Amino acid sequence: MLNSQTLPRFRTRDPRRRAFFVSYGAGHIAKIAPVVRELRRQGVECLLMALTIGYPKARQLGLEPMGYRDFLPLLGPRMEEALSWGDRLLVGNTHPEVDLEETRCYLGINFLQWVDAEGEVAARLRYQQRGRQGFMPVDFMGRVLDALQPGLVVATSTPRSEEAAIRSAVSRGIPTLTMVDLFAPESDPFLYRPVHARCITVIATEVRERFLAHGLASNQVFVTGSPDFDELFDPCAVEQGRALRAKLGWEGFHIVLWAGILEPDHATFPGAAFGLAVEQALRAWVKNTPQTGLIVRYHPAQYHEFARLAPQECVHLSIPRVDPIAPLLQAADTVIHQVSTVGLQAAVLGKRVLHLGFSAWVQSADFDLGSLGPSELVNSLDEIATMLNNRPAPAADRPVSVPQGPATPRIAELALQLLNSP
Repeated sequence: MLNSQTLPRFRTRDPRRRAFFVSYGAGHIAKIAPVVRELRRQGVECLLMALTIGYPKARQLGLEPMGYRDFLPLLGPRMEEALSWGDRLLVGNTHPEVDLEETRCYLGINFLQWVDAEGEVAARLRYQQRGRQGFMPVDFMGRVLDALQPGLVVATSTPRSEEAAIRSAVSRGIPTLTMVDLFAPESDPFLYRPVHARCITVIATEVRERFLAHGLASNQVFVTGSPDFDELFDPCAVEQGRALRAKLGWEGFHIVLWAGILEPDHATFPGAAFGLAVEQALRAWVKNTPQTGLIVRYHPAQYHEFARLAPQECVHLSIPRVDPIAPLLQAADTVIHQVSTVGLQAAVLGKRVLHLGFSAWVQSADFDLGSLGPSELVNSLDEIATMLNNRPAPAADRPVSVPQGPATPRIAELALQLLNSP
């Protein structure tokens, strides 16, 4: 049986040199990785709890991550009980890039917290209603923090484990930092959380203003940009973009990048149906339009849910675990998306950006997608080809409002200030 000696731990005894990161997903891991490296360069020991497909991404980046299974011993004699619950909840919750043992631990530990808090009957009912989307393991993350004793907790803005880590840290008086990489519209649940980190970094001035309007303090929210913007201008990414064009034989082509995500269940084209319909329309455009190429790139956490269409000339299917996003953006001339930071990244690079107004995500967004940079609205599936064949519209008067220069040093400096705060 595992024991406390197998638990992860900081080597340094100085809490001012201990930072604990919590994040899920390959895209989010790519955002925090530069901050982890910068803090380590400055002598801060960083431990990373990387969740779901974030774990293999973190390993790929050399970050030496840990997961739920590394903290399973904190349950003591109830470890097997948690794993038993995890086994019963596996159906529909596995992913080809996530280790099965980690999934068992994640599901079981979170569900067991519900059982302890409400009883088995209520826990089962809650799971039927919300699934894993309802998990909020504040108690367990508190145990993790008590075991590690970090001097700082850093998380991305996604809910569940990341939010639970921030809540647990705040209740213990541990300095906290949340990296927000999205637009934060009025409907974003993040704005209405009962507990926020002491320091919040955001991508643009408009996002900060929205946070302040919701009552957050001016000395709590900082416009830093996002570290995943830093890599966009990396000479390596530029060269890799050129190399991809050459490899595909697309020199001089008009290259379109389709960055799709699953639609909500209530949408006209629910789930993967929307993305595949757009992909088929773009494939038809490529087939009928000489000197064009299509890169299909679905969300790293969702790409396995989209059926692979038959191979086609001048169509490249990007596998997220293999292809970093920055070279793809460098290679593309036009980027098409629903609602994602990929569109903002493309705008930062000066690419033509089209957002799909017939997407349920776009229709439910209570903010102007063009407010954070030039973006053109496509009103229907049939309009995609027309928009691509027409000359790009003039760029919006408002420039992209992300700050100039790299975000990583700004965020690292804020982290260092928190580590050394009273």
